[in-house]
Amino acid sequence: MRDKLFEAIVDPVVILDNQNLVVDINSAMLILMEKEATDVIGKSAKIVFEDFPIPIKMYTHVSYARTEASFEFRNKQIYYELTIWPLYDANKKMIGRIYISHDITALKELENELRKLNLELEERVQARTYELAEAYETTLEGFARALELRDKETEGHSRRVTENTLKIAKKLGISGEFLEEIRSGSILHDIGKISIPDEILYKKEKLTPEERNIIQQHPETAYKLLSSIPFLSKALEIPYCHHEKWDGSGYPRGLKGNEIPLSARIFAAADVWDALSYDRPYNKAWSRKKNYQVF
Repeated sequence: MRDKLFEAIVDPVVILDNQNLVVDINSAMLILMEKEATDVIGKSAKIVFEDFPIPIKMYTHVSYARTEASFEFRNKQIYYELTIWPLYDANKKMIGRIYISHDITALKELENELRKLNLELEERVQARTYELAEAYETTLEGFARALELRDKETEGHSRRVTENTLKIAKKLGISGEFLEEIRSGSILHDIGKISIPDEILYKKEKLTPEERNIIQQHPETAYKLLSSIPFLSKALEIPYCHHEKWDGSGYPRGLKGNEIPLSARIFAAADVWDALSYDRPYNKAWSRKKNYQVF
């Protein structure tokens, strides 16, 4: 009965005594070794398993271990997990060890397939991310160009003020995702002006209170436009808040001090510098010297 049970084990199994002699071995192990029982029974494991790919001979000095091995068998790569357990007699005295080699080839092949699929997915995600980044960049550039084409008096303003905003931000130690949000917000800072009629946007004379009120609505327009676009919503702080002032006299919400987002405060400084450095419908450019004195 015991022999039948032992032979019924599908995993290759060998039993060694305390002298590392082969006491018993099942058919599955003999097939794997391509040997007969008479070739191995009673012989030293170090000799029997000298060239055997499953490292049994390396674990003849331990009572318990678990390891993996890989080798080619009948033109196929095979993976095995070797587990060693101690054997005890009725008096709980250790009399040997049983070595069970479990075929994990199917598991390893599945792991390899999953690894390949994961790499393919990562490559696809990276490619898609690159495509989205390009689309995002193109959208930003398109918005900026459309604004400059409409606001003919300030051509180059968006590019200059973005460059200066980033210079200030970097000096303050800002980097990474926050720096990219500042860049995007700078490019889109005046996107709300698309709602301002041309006769007000291009007016050279002093604005009436009603016209000024219309001008001051453009941050709200920017908020309504950008907050509904997921990939642009992170760039919202500057378009929405860059006309707020430290003393609370700005618009649209009358924020003051640290209530104003840092990105908007940085941008406001760069925006004022640019506004004073180039001609506008309502004033001539200041000299660089005067700008430095004021700042």
